[in-house]
Amino acid sequence: MKMKVAVLGAGHGGQAMAGDLTLGGHEVRLAATEEHSTNLKLLAAFGGIFVEGTPSTGAKPGFARPAMMTTDLPLAIKGAEVIMIVVPAFAQQAYMQCLVEHGERGQIVVFNPGKFGTLAFSRELERAGRAGDFLIGETASLIYAAKTKGLGHVNIKAVKSELPFAALPSLRTAEALWKLTDLYPQLTPAYNVLQTSVDAPGLIIHPITTLMNMSRIEQIGPYRNSHYDITPSVARIMDAVDRERMEIARTLCYETYSFAENMNVMYKVKPGTVYDTMYQISAHNVQMAPGDLKHRYVTEDVPYGLVTVASLGRMLGIPTPCMDSIITIASVANGEDYSKTGRTMENMGFQQQSLQDLVDLVTGRRIIWTSRPR
Repeated sequence: MKMKVAVLGAGHGGQAMAGDLTLGGHEVRLAATEEHSTNLKLLAAFGGIFVEGTPSTGAKPGFARPAMMTTDLPLAIKGAEVIMIVVPAFAQQAYMQCLVEHGERGQIVVFNPGKFGTLAFSRELERAGRAGDFLIGETASLIYAAKTKGLGHVNIKAVKSELPFAALPSLRTAEALWKLTDLYPQLTPAYNVLQTSVDAPGLIIHPITTLMNMSRIEQIGPYRNSHYDITPSVARIMDAVDRERMEIARTLCYETYSFAENMNVMYKVKPGTVYDTMYQISAHNVQMAPGDLKHRYVTEDVPYGLVTVASLGRMLGIPTPCMDSIITIASVANGEDYSKTGRTMENMGFQQQSLQDLVDLVTGRRIIWTSRPR
């Protein structure tokens, strides 16, 4: 079924999504805030987006002309059935505010990926007296491995074979997927939005590989690498942080998967260690390293990922020494205390929340825990 979709954000992911869904026959409105509109204005001048690679819809790659490309966010979301927010977590707030003020009751709002954005948005809606007006949810990752290739040109290197999605509350996940699978049949139900955010693979890949390569990055800037230049020792650090993440996930979810297991599912590669798994993913064969440590691999995935997961650990009484070490290194390197400026359970308003209350919120039903699941 063809749908009216607003894609908010015109970076790598937003361009890939807008171009892909347009080629698939959907009515797409691509929009961005005025302060982040450089890409959008260039695309408008070109009249669309040239899509190269592998569209998720099975359509042939080529030139896509979205129905609308605008900085007028209220106009873009007016009448849209689905609103896709495709921006880094640190840019989500402006789009949340627009939806609070101009969004229409009954619209589906999806954070791609979540990075706990759905929980934060639910608090914004409560404060505005609009709780329940939207069907909101999030994915665990962006469905694409995509990069822009110059002006008006995006390359979709790969599309994830399966991608976890959850609505808030999770009782509405099936309702959301009933419509969203017309856009992305690759979406699969996750247990809840805590699982999609805690299991996000970018939290493990991006900040650790960037920080472990910081000397090279600062000496030569962006450089061509393979598979994030992961070495066995870097993979062991990733694995140690992942074990802490999994301990938190076990407390929150019925099913818990390691970083390597999640990558196996998303990219259909053979099971193995973190190191072995990463080197099987063809989409990571050749890529560019960040140009500096102010890249979103650090400025998003640390304060809006690792910091949030670590705050969940504090809330649940689970120590995260390895995760805390990565947060500290990133904070010292960039001269900013991410544990204070990042998204935490406390500053989202969950500091008084018990595990029972949190599970009630994200699932929409009362579940009795007699002990922490192992």
